[in-house]
Amino acid sequence: MSYVTAENALITILTGLAGFSTANVKAGDYRCLKAGITKAIVLQPGPFTHNSQANQYLRTQWTINIELYIPFGGEMSTVASNIRTVRQAVIDHIDKYPTLNGASGVVLALLQGAGEPEVRNDGRQYLFRQVMALLGEERGTVSYAE
Repeated sequence: MSYVTAENALITILTGLAGFSTANVKAGDYRCLKAGITKAIVLQPGPFTHNSQANQYLRTQWTINIELYIPFGGEMSTVASNIRTVRQAVIDHIDKYPTLNGASGVVLALLQGAGEPEVRNDGRQYLFRQVMALLGEERGTVSYAE
């Protein structure tokens, strides 16, 4: 496994959620926010830890930052309800795949939490943004060269 393996598996999982597709779930590509879509997810690498569990056995924990974007405009009660509904749907959907649907090398992948929500202006519209952190763990072996 690698970070890219986990990220690609997460993209596949998220595009299976109603209202999301390859048009609005991207790895590091914010151009989808300018396309006038009603919601989007942009994945970014987060921190990782990499340590030895025993001789030649390694444990790596990859963090994938899941940036959820929802347009922020119109009636406030509608916007607030939409934000809660979409965010919960994303959380519930990811929870169904604790190994990222059997992705190679993934032992466990769980949402760890989220930062404080914020409102951003992309120059065209205001967007609700919340970054959720998914921690994926991999275990493997290494052949030492020395």
